[in-house]
Amino acid sequence: MSFFNFFKKKPIKDEKHLETNEVLTRNSKHTELAEPPIVKVTAQIISSVPDDIIPVEKRIKKAKISKHGLYPHEVLILDYADSYFTEENSFQGFWWYKYGVRDVDNCLRSLLEREFLQVGNLQSAIENETATVIKSELKTHGLKVSGKKSELVQRLMAEVSHEELNSRFAKRTYQLTELGMVALEEEGYVPYIHRHPIEELDIWSLNKIIHEPPCMSYRDKIWSYLNKRSMEHFSVGNFGLYRNCRYHMYLFLMEEKRLEDALGMLSEVVFYDLSGLDNNYDSQYLHIWAKNFFPYKDSTVTMAPGITSAVMQCQKELNLTDEKLNKAMLDRMNRLSAPLHIFTPEECVDIVFMESLEDTDALTKMYAKAKRRFKQSFPEIKC
Repeated sequence: MSFFNFFKKKPIKDEKHLETNEVLTRNSKHTELAEPPIVKVTAQIISSVPDDIIPVEKRIKKAKISKHGLYPHEVLILDYADSYFTEENSFQGFWWYKYGVRDVDNCLRSLLEREFLQVGNLQSAIENETATVIKSELKTHGLKVSGKKSELVQRLMAEVSHEELNSRFAKRTYQLTELGMVALEEEGYVPYIHRHPIEELDIWSLNKIIHEPPCMSYRDKIWSYLNKRSMEHFSVGNFGLYRNCRYHMYLFLMEEKRLEDALGMLSEVVFYDLSGLDNNYDSQYLHIWAKNFFPYKDSTVTMAPGITSAVMQCQKELNLTDEKLNKAMLDRMNRLSAPLHIFTPEECVDIVFMESLEDTDALTKMYAKAKRRFKQSFPEIKC
C-alpha cells in the first residue's frame, strides 16, 4: 500500500453485514494532538471567486453564532492571533481557499475593537521572533546564546534596556484578552476540527452539528458522526471509506489515552486493509481486482507502514507480549465480517508481525499460500 493509500478503504452492499460491525459508544477525557506544520503565503487581493470557494459572507448566513457573538472563522482567527502582527502580515492560504475569508486583517481589527484581542507587549513581540533572531540580539550585547527559546527571551528582557528592545522589536503582535480566552475555550471544536480533518467535517459543517440537539460535548458529537458515517459507508459497500472512519476513530481514542479501545479499532483497520475489498466493491468485478492481489511484492492488499508502526506503538504503551497482542487483535477481528477476505484473521495478525520485522520471505510465502486458496475458491478467476 502506497503512502497515499494510508487512509484508504472500502464499501459493501448487503446490510446484513452491519449486524456484526458494532456501533460504538464513548465516554472519555478530552486531549488534542499537536498542530501540523503550516506554510504561509503572502496575502493578496482577490478580485473573483472560484466556483468551489464559498465566501465567508455567504457562509455566516447559515452558521450559528456563539454566545459571545462570534462566527466559526472568527474563533479560529482568535486561535491564530498571537502569530500575527498588527501590520505587514502574511496569511496562510487556507483562510481563503478553505474558509472563504478574504481579509483576515479586517477580522483581526474587528476582534480588537470588540475587545477579544489586544495589542501585544514587548515580550510577545520578541517571543514571536525566531530563536536565531533572538540569539543574534543576545550576541550583539555579549550575552549567552544557550538555552531554550523561553530562556533566551527572558535573558534578553532582563539584560537589555526595554527602550532599546522596543526600538529593535517595534512590530507588535495581537494577544488574547481574558474575554478572548474564554470565547476561544468555549468554542474548542473550531481549532480542533481545523487541525484534525475528518471526513467532510470542517468548522462550518461541525458548527451546524454542534448546535443540533441533543446537547453534548463536541468530541461526543464528532464520535457520533464518525459512527454514523462508518455504518453508512459499510451499508453501501464503500469499505475504503468505512476503514478510514475507523482509522479516525482510532486516532480519537489515542488522543484520549483509551489504548485498549484504540488497539481494537486499529485491528479493524488491519482487517479491512488486508481484505481485498475496496470502495464500490462488486463481486462481479472480482476478476479485475484479483489481478492486483498477488504476489506480495506487487500486491495492493498490504498494510501501510504507518499502520504497522501504530500497532507496535499500541503494543508498547499497553506493555503487551506478542501473545497478548495476538489475542487482542484476534478477539476483535473474529467479530468482524466482510463479503471477501483473502486472509484469515490469524493470517492478518501474522502479517502485522511479519511487516514489523520486515520479513519479506515470510510475507511472500504467506501471499503464495493465500493465492492457492483463492484459486481453489475462485477457479474461474486468473490471478
